[in-house]
Amino acid sequence: MMRLLVLAIFAANILSACSQKSHLIKDGHSDYKIFVSDKAIAPEQHAAEELQTYLYKVSGCKMEITHQQGNGEKLIYIGFKDAPATITGNLNPADFGKEEYIIRSDGKNLLIAGGETRGTLYGVMGYLSDYVGCRWYTREITKIPSTTTLSLTKIEDRQKPALDYRDMDWRESLDTAWTIHNRLNGMKVGEALGGSYITFPFVHTFNALVPPEKYFKTHPEYFSEVNGKRTATLAQLCLTNPEVVKIATATVFDWIKTHPDVSVFSIDQNDFGGRCECKNCTALDNQEGSPSGSLLTFVNQIADTVGKVYPTVKLQTLAYDYTVVPPKNIRPADNLIIRLCHYDYCAAHPLTGCIKNKPFLEQLEQWKKITKAGITIWDYYTNFRNYLMPYPNFASFGQDVKFYADNGVMGLFAEGNANGGAGEFAELRSWVIAQLMWNPNQDASKLVDEYVDNVYGKAAKHIAAYIKLLHDHVTPDTHFGIWPEPFDVNYLDQSTIQQADSLFDLAKKAAAGDTALTARIALDHLPLLYTKLYYFAQGGTAYISKAALPDALSRYNDFITKYHITGLGADTETFGNVGKFLEKIQAAAKATFYTDWLISGPFDNTDHKGHDKVYPPEQGFDSTQTWKKYNDNTTGYIDLNKVYGPSENVVAYARRVITLPEAKTVTFGVGNNDGIKVWMNGKLVYDLAGAAPGPNQHAFTATLNKGENILLVKTDQLKRGWGFYFAEY
Repeated sequence: MMRLLVLAIFAANILSACSQKSHLIKDGHSDYKIFVSDKAIAPEQHAAEELQTYLYKVSGCKMEITHQQGNGEKLIYIGFKDAPATITGNLNPADFGKEEYIIRSDGKNLLIAGGETRGTLYGVMGYLSDYVGCRWYTREITKIPSTTTLSLTKIEDRQKPALDYRDMDWRESLDTAWTIHNRLNGMKVGEALGGSYITFPFVHTFNALVPPEKYFKTHPEYFSEVNGKRTATLAQLCLTNPEVVKIATATVFDWIKTHPDVSVFSIDQNDFGGRCECKNCTALDNQEGSPSGSLLTFVNQIADTVGKVYPTVKLQTLAYDYTVVPPKNIRPADNLIIRLCHYDYCAAHPLTGCIKNKPFLEQLEQWKKITKAGITIWDYYTNFRNYLMPYPNFASFGQDVKFYADNGVMGLFAEGNANGGAGEFAELRSWVIAQLMWNPNQDASKLVDEYVDNVYGKAAKHIAAYIKLLHDHVTPDTHFGIWPEPFDVNYLDQSTIQQADSLFDLAKKAAAGDTALTARIALDHLPLLYTKLYYFAQGGTAYISKAALPDALSRYNDFITKYHITGLGADTETFGNVGKFLEKIQAAAKATFYTDWLISGPFDNTDHKGHDKVYPPEQGFDSTQTWKKYNDNTTGYIDLNKVYGPSENVVAYARRVITLPEAKTVTFGVGNNDGIKVWMNGKLVYDLAGAAPGPNQHAFTATLNKGENILLVKTDQLKRGWGFYFAEY
């Protein structure tokens, strides 16, 4: 591993002047041995080895690990087994949770011990982190202090994690050593390292409970009725069918028998809509005021049956998407954990700092009141549409983890983008959130500062300035969720991107001569390059011109290959797909997007008949009409909400002149939100009532005359986004 050596002695509580202290290590030598009982469990044996390894890295002194206790010997006791009463005192090992530990010293001897199975191991990690100053920031970058002397003062430090379940979804969390050092527990590490909090199957399990490939052909009634027809495609189970309950229960019993190491078994809806609309399911959901009614009725039957045979086994189900609202009367079974998904919300602000988060806070409070087994949270800390897009949400996760712990949540899964690869500041988020999951009372901003200082070294101030630049744009009026595009946010305008580029240029200059640091800074600069290419793929040429595109694409492709980036977002059918994103860029390079227009409107469309209603601009151009100039080449999308503000049930027109040296037939590509009509020289050449916007979604041809040609576009708006793309191919 790369080691960031700290020349000064790390912590005052290690080297402070104290009358009751001795030296664990002095001038590179030690009178101490590390004692671990020969009857200790494997994770405690490993804990002793970890302590030996890192004390040697810090000081150059390799302490002996022993299973024997000699009279008068100075020992570091690892684990409770065979530790003398003179240091354990009135401690009862049975009182310690699985990951709870104590670090105790009388100034002469040291005890690091905890509950089984991970308590002692995490106690060693806590000692190395809190008292020696070791850090494991990334898989490659650690901070190992360098000193030949370590003092031992009186210590009485008992800790346990604020959250029983702590897991995340970034590449760091797939690394066993990193997860152990940062005291997570959702990874599967094996009994030798203390086991894990294992969820099986991990999520979205309906198809595993009742496989459609096995049952749908002969029993379509086991699956959702959608629009009057049974289907197993992008659908769920029929939750009120008693045969489905029987099959699913038998499946769960099989899981319990074949997976004895599992902490909780999941009975979860699939990851799409398609809930059952049959008479029985609908009646139950209507009665309970939420589709969680049929879900809990189904899951409770399984939980009750399992509980009679396996009273200690826990089950869990998702409160997700259409099931986030609790039922009016039904209550989760006593052995059923609710995993509540924080899905549709404002990621720019902490939970308690934005009115848009109020519905989720109400749902959490309602679920808490009716759930006995506990609640875990599935939260989302990345931009799922664009993993690489800059995403200033540090204030959100910095405070939300503490909110969860303070409000009785028992666990947190922080979803990132491990499957896609390198996400924007993925390693920073991983480390900071891991620290907060253990102890959410820490100052998240200080943790971010620590990470930046130690990971970026000479370039740290420039990276810190870049982070501040983006987060300064997050005001009380700034809102973005977990699916934003670059033009949805207020912090990726030309000026901000230019400032950001300048800061990265300074960071690269500061890192000159350090190959590894230069590479890391270049990778963290990738989100800005990606954003520029994203704008280009949408028809924008303000950030990257067609002439500059080959060089930009070459640098981008080098990163994709070098860092094994396999996904750019969760939607693999569009921009989330590496190959399709490249295709969109190449298609945009062949087009000329029209980004300069005269705009007239808005006109009333409250009756939703505006698409076919004739308004004055259709009757001919009149300079006395109110026309606004629109010219924005940052993207090919003509965003009418930026012209008129958020609007609904309205119509507007866009007009421009196309001048040609000769007559010719031209192919145009359009994308529209919602409806669109196109006239060329007064003749209607294209008409589409409604669609979602995207470059070149629909194509048509028109014959243009020599000289001036008048292009008129009409676009109507119903709800939310309003605008269109228009390009010549």
